[in-house]
Amino acid sequence: MSRTRWMAAAVVAAAMMLAGCGSTEKKSVAGTSDVLRVPYLADMSVPDPDVFYDIEGNAVILNQYEGLLRYAPSSTKIVGSLADSWTVSPDRLTYTFKLHPGVKFHSGAPLTSKAVKAAFERRLDVDSAPAYMLKPVKRMATPDDLTFVVTLKHPVNPFEAYMASSWGPKIIGPDAIRTHAGKDFGQTWLRTHGDGTGPYKLTQFDRGRQYTLTRNDDYWGTKANFQKVLIKITPDIGTQRLELQNGDLDAVVKSFPASELESLPDSLVVQKKDSNLRLLLYVNTNKAPFDDPAVRAGLRSTIDIDQLVDQAYAGTATKSVGAYPEAILPGQPELPYKVDDAKAAAAGRKASTKKITLAYTADESGVQRRVGELLQASLKKAGYDVTLREVQLPDTYGYIKRLKSAPDLLLQTNTPDAAHPDTWARIVFYSTGGLNFFGFSDRRLDAELDRALGAPEAEATKLYQAVGRRVIDSNSMFFLGNVKDVFVLQKDLTGVQSVPEYPWTITYAPLKRGGG
Repeated sequence: MSRTRWMAAAVVAAAMMLAGCGSTEKKSVAGTSDVLRVPYLADMSVPDPDVFYDIEGNAVILNQYEGLLRYAPSSTKIVGSLADSWTVSPDRLTYTFKLHPGVKFHSGAPLTSKAVKAAFERRLDVDSAPAYMLKPVKRMATPDDLTFVVTLKHPVNPFEAYMASSWGPKIIGPDAIRTHAGKDFGQTWLRTHGDGTGPYKLTQFDRGRQYTLTRNDDYWGTKANFQKVLIKITPDIGTQRLELQNGDLDAVVKSFPASELESLPDSLVVQKKDSNLRLLLYVNTNKAPFDDPAVRAGLRSTIDIDQLVDQAYAGTATKSVGAYPEAILPGQPELPYKVDDAKAAAAGRKASTKKITLAYTADESGVQRRVGELLQASLKKAGYDVTLREVQLPDTYGYIKRLKSAPDLLLQTNTPDAAHPDTWARIVFYSTGGLNFFGFSDRRLDAELDRALGAPEAEATKLYQAVGRRVIDSNSMFFLGNVKDVFVLQKDLTGVQSVPEYPWTITYAPLKRGGG
């Protein structure tokens, strides 16, 4: 499971890429270009929606492909997308989706229930990380061209959330599934091509340099305003800032340094949007000193959320109040974090070793390093000798295989798969969860999550709340901040829409120059 991919690159290389990209297009500040320009810090893993499980690249997927359902802008409300309506049987096993008529794939083929069924089957055949959302499916039926029926093996409370998820099943057209299937279900072709139903088509995928999305003039919904979107791979945030200020970019949607937001020129505006991104501090309980519950309890006494959020995030985050993003679980247990220097020092004296490593994932904005420095100072007061270490995200997924040599603490931002508590708890708290980097394990917690998956809503909510309490009381993870999406835009760019469940992502189709 991979959610974002940071790649090191030289500034010189970035400059060379920039010099070769779209030199004939006019700058966005002139207000005459029909091209939207946005940068990525790194390549997305692959533009195949049945394989893609990162965050860098969400916009390429979501502006090209659509699912049956989606989240409404700035909301956790699930609404229809390719499905105009849907019903659920009383036993919560059968979902019947009525498809929108007249929809065409980018290849020109019509959207039918058989095409949806083939797309669902392809996701299961590819069997990459996002396939888990369809594993509970028992059978699929296509009683007519515009009716698609899914029957589950057992009730799955977040099934509709799966359908609306950024990483949920997207309907890939027959041009990919049949014409280019090959022996790998079309994966080779879909590394550089696409066949969705969305407002933009993928017309260029030049890895390491640039991607091009071109407006789908046959789109079934409201047509996009920009004729093209150029996504340039620009690994240096400093280069991105300069290009934005010079008018060579229209927006920077990720990692803009929070400390510089107050000193932007009048030509740029900042929009801060709610997001489900959360900053966590993972604790390695598999080795000394934090294999001792008493030492971990003392560690909790060093956590000053107010200081961490206020001094590091400069208004681009709020402090966490529970183990889950607040928008996806009501009434969850509050975090009992309270600074107590005496308790922290007493526990520190009991620690079998004072030398610890605090790792933080690479972050171009510098925020996570700043959080690490603040934590380092607090831990020093408690008697620890703390080494800060920047690590690349791919490294963190290997810690589970070498827990004794992994860092003692890890700072990282993560997001749930959808606006449902199970899509957070199962990947972060569950003993085999893909974002459970240090192998936190609690069999009772696993059992409660499995019960919650199909339990009636009221019972499931109580189970998720109980799971949150067990995680908090274990002091194996600390929940520090709710991180906002921060978009820095040219002042004349309007129509910005975002969804908390789709981090770092702007819907390109409604964007336009001027018009309020």
